[in-house]
Amino acid sequence: MRFRYRAYMGGPDPLADPDPPPEEAVRAAVELLELIAGETEEPGGALAAAEAALRRYADGERGALDDLDARALQAALGSAGYGPLDRLDAADHGLSPRELRRLGEVALTEIEAARRAAPGGHRGGEGAGDEPTGAAVPHDGFDRPLDAVATLREAMLRRAAGLAPGEALRAEDARYTETEPAGAAAVCLLVDLSHSMVTRGLHEAVTRTALALHTLVRTRHPQDRLLIIGFGDRAREMTPADLAEHDWRRTPGTNLQHALRLARRHLRRHRGLRPVVLAVTDGEPTAHLGEDGDARFSWPPAPRTVEVTAAELDAALGEGAEVTFFLLAHDPRLREFQGLLERRRGVRVVHADSEALGPLVVDRYVKQR
Repeated sequence: MRFRYRAYMGGPDPLADPDPPPEEAVRAAVELLELIAGETEEPGGALAAAEAALRRYADGERGALDDLDARALQAALGSAGYGPLDRLDAADHGLSPRELRRLGEVALTEIEAARRAAPGGHRGGEGAGDEPTGAAVPHDGFDRPLDAVATLREAMLRRAAGLAPGEALRAEDARYTETEPAGAAAVCLLVDLSHSMVTRGLHEAVTRTALALHTLVRTRHPQDRLLIIGFGDRAREMTPADLAEHDWRRTPGTNLQHALRLARRHLRRHRGLRPVVLAVTDGEPTAHLGEDGDARFSWPPAPRTVEVTAAELDAALGEGAEVTFFLLAHDPRLREFQGLLERRRGVRVVHADSEALGPLVVDRYVKQR
């Protein structure tokens, strides 16, 4: 019932130690226990198993719902079970802020490890800036030049104080040149939500990538303004939680035009910041908004869809946006769309698969800053 983030790059489940159940979900579980108490069945039946799982859940064991057979319980309780089961599912479906942070941290760690392992790769390599401040700082995880004079001074002060006098230089003596933060950026990550992303097994990689990018911005570049935009038949602004809990239902259409329009609105909202657009998709645009605001879907893509999408892209480029498309398929029709993109100055096209997507997106974000 609860969203579980499975197959997380083959590593441990970041949600293996879940937070306690939400209060609303506990109330629904208690209501179900009251309904079960009014029923009779033979020992060892479905109600007994459900009662045991729900009691553990109400006592604070959130993982107990994994042992609850919701269909069997629904069949046993009949219509009386509809309401509390629905409330339990809705209340327990979401991720807590702590769980969401944990997912993002694991995603970023794994993506940065992949970047380091790639030929010529480096750490999630946030250049700390360009202009020295005149100060020297200990290692803080950023790529900074070593300050040799400050390092020797630290070593001499340590030895003069009688701390490890026999060692000329220690790792903690190292000091690095502090620099001003690089110019802030307004960043839009456009995520294709169409059903083909599921059929090609790309949706988990896209979710990991978005969570990692959000964590990178939040923890290392808080001056940047990141907006995640999901697009299917229509586009919408999404939080990391929205994307992590998205159920990827069958969504017809790839409305890139609407996504680019929302991206332009975000960039205009943050004028003065460097405008960056990163778009992830596995297909060419197949939907657009009509003059009445309703979505128009067509497969193969209608000439009008391509026309208005290209116009929206040109408008973003005209406003100074740096645009990168990450194409996750090699369909013949997608090659036609790639040609349309590459004919526009200021657009970069990158081909990726599910394993390479995260490192490529993070690397491009770092370089475009």
